[in-house]
Amino acid sequence: MTMPNDEGELYVRIRIGAASAVLAGLLAVGAAVPAEADDHSTPQDRSTYSQESARAGSGIGAFETKGDNVHFSHTVRGAINAHGWWKRLSGPATKAKVTIELQVKSGTGWRTLNTGSKTVYSGGGSAKRASAAWKCTNLIQRHTFRSVIDVDLIGYPDQANKKITAAQTLYCGT
Repeated sequence: MTMPNDEGELYVRIRIGAASAVLAGLLAVGAAVPAEADDHSTPQDRSTYSQESARAGSGIGAFETKGDNVHFSHTVRGAINAHGWWKRLSGPATKAKVTIELQVKSGTGWRTLNTGSKTVYSGGGSAKRASAAWKCTNLIQRHTFRSVIDVDLIGYPDQANKKITAAQTLYCGT
């Protein structure tokens, strides 16, 4: 074994050791998250956002932030809405505060029209999700909408990642 002869060589060895530790941690988390097969044989709700983002924090396990695309409400005529929820994959957390922002494209950026939040158990469905809605001023103007969903686990730290759903162009005046 050779001893480092200057600080530069020691620094490189420390960086390589730290990088190896980080890689081992990522591989351990990846092995703990189950893979899901993509089943195209079953019909899917058109408003469901199919891409999922799994997040894991220090010792809390893993969960997915989920949400549907902005769509016209099935219960309130002339209104659009979006929903956000979470799904626990592993770990002790059972409840989370889900916050959803319904946004409209405005110039070169996005403007929030409405925000909704709710503390819910893992899952989805009407009782286990947060919603944000907007009553259209008319059904003639065409705008592009999206939602931004944040999940904060109750009692556990998690990353600040947010899910952004696909942009939807709808005839809904703002």
